[in-house]
Amino acid sequence: MKQTWKLFQIGFIQVTRDGMLLALLPAPVLIGLFLKFIIPFVNNIIVEKLSLSLVPWYGLLDGMLICLTPMLVAMIFAFLFLEEKDEGIGEFYKITPIGDYSYLMARIGIPMLWALIMTIILSAVFNISSILTMSIFTTSILSALMGFALSIMVVSVAKNRVEALAISKLMGISFLGLPIVWFIPSPYQYFAGFLPSFWIGKIIHVGINGFLFIGGLLSCALWLIVFMRKFSYQIK
Repeated sequence: MKQTWKLFQIGFIQVTRDGMLLALLPAPVLIGLFLKFIIPFVNNIIVEKLSLSLVPWYGLLDGMLICLTPMLVAMIFAFLFLEEKDEGIGEFYKITPIGDYSYLMARIGIPMLWALIMTIILSAVFNISSILTMSIFTTSILSALMGFALSIMVVSVAKNRVEALAISKLMGISFLGLPIVWFIPSPYQYFAGFLPSFWIGKIIHVGINGFLFIGGLLSCALWLIVFMRKFSYQIK
């Protein structure tokens, strides 16, 4: 574990030296600040001018912050993983005592744990829909698992950073479950149940219960199984 943590630290230093990846690090905080201060300000103007309110959709916006934070962290370390792969550094680490899966934990596992902690903190500080603490905690877990799956998807499908950039744009598809909760009536909305973001949105919208959390865990497990199998095939 000590070696894995050290390898994560080395990777983080590499991220801070890459302008594009470094720019992504503060993005979740900036998004949170925008939601907390700009959205209510805009809402007041809309209410005054048009007699409309964005308040019914505040939960949707909070859900986007919860989903975006792990996704951005996933992108950062997936890009780092592929950069090291291009340079042959990843192969070097794999033949050391660190091994394949410890290397994966250093590049994806620990970052996702970090993303989980960040998501909980940012959601608690910047949410605008008064989400309950337990809902923040459970949706953050689901979002971190989704981020892990998305990161594995990128590193298992893309051959280099150029392909990863194109594939990362498809990550937006994983967000479709959020608006479906607000705009598609039940029971038809449950057709989006294979998307972890659907269960995240559902928990935010109606509150946490065992069925919703288990549904979210199962959808995350589905994504993880699919892409971990592809990743495992690559490293054999």
